[in-house]
Amino acid sequence: MTRLSRFAILLSLPLCTFAADPSLLQFVMPDAQVVAGLQVNSAKTSLFGQYVLAHFSVNDTKLEQFTSQTGFDPRQDVSEIVIASNWKSSSPNNHWIVAAHGTFNISKITSSVLANGGTVTTYQGINVVTYSGGSKGQPDTGLAFLDTSTALLGDVTSVQASIDRAKSNTPTDASIVAKSQTASSGQDFWFVTLVPLSNFSSSIPNQNLGGAMQGNLLAAINQASGGIRFGDTVTISAAAVTRSEKDAQALVDVVKFFASLVQLNRQQNSAAGQVGTLLDTLQATTSGNITNISLAIPEQQLEQLLNSAHSTPAKAAAQIN
Repeated sequence: MTRLSRFAILLSLPLCTFAADPSLLQFVMPDAQVVAGLQVNSAKTSLFGQYVLAHFSVNDTKLEQFTSQTGFDPRQDVSEIVIASNWKSSSPNNHWIVAAHGTFNISKITSSVLANGGTVTTYQGINVVTYSGGSKGQPDTGLAFLDTSTALLGDVTSVQASIDRAKSNTPTDASIVAKSQTASSGQDFWFVTLVPLSNFSSSIPNQNLGGAMQGNLLAAINQASGGIRFGDTVTISAAAVTRSEKDAQALVDVVKFFASLVQLNRQQNSAAGQVGTLLDTLQATTSGNITNISLAIPEQQLEQLLNSAHSTPAKAAAQIN
């Protein structure tokens, strides 16, 4: 993984957004197929967000090293983020952009990136720090700061196009932007994809899960959106646009079937018991060819479940050793 790739990960820490900032959506490319948004401010003011941030920082030496070198801590200094891609994977025409609001020490961050192999070019009066794509055929990656509160990261072509839109104050005409505005309303984290879910299978490292995503049911999902709202109760919601009303109902039936299996085993299996309790609030309905799913989970119970999930691999490793 390149240093700039690690910087991209730093910018995309588990943050959360309550409603997408239109000034960040302006940077979404016109042919975007996938957009997601997050904002760290909500995480700081919610118990679950604090839990996520606290667990992310444990033993993260790379983050600590980056922070010490630049004075920039994305957990504190980034306030909002939007990520977009046209999702033409394995293609020279694949483009992506990360746009973030926050507090950036431009000179210090730029100097650190340059010290690790980057170069600087000027585009439209904006310095663009560029990294080589690394492997053959990979496009160069660019990092640009429009001001001390706005950063852009992506392939150089997308960064330059975003600078053009900012300079001309021209909003993107991507159809997904309107869907993003709707999906982000009332949410802390949100996403929209116009890509059928089965198309994501090649990006899943687990072959079994990737194969499952190519199944007939998920292949029937043409578009999806959803989000998470933090609070004393963490609310998760999603909407899937399927090929037909029949497919929408089939998806609901499958979700309810698996939920019932967990419920049946809650007395015999402690893990199933924990999940089963959380599934008590599961709602799955249809409206035409759209499936709507929602789940409300008490924050403390969600923390307990995640702690249990984290401890299980450690226990298994201890038994092996």
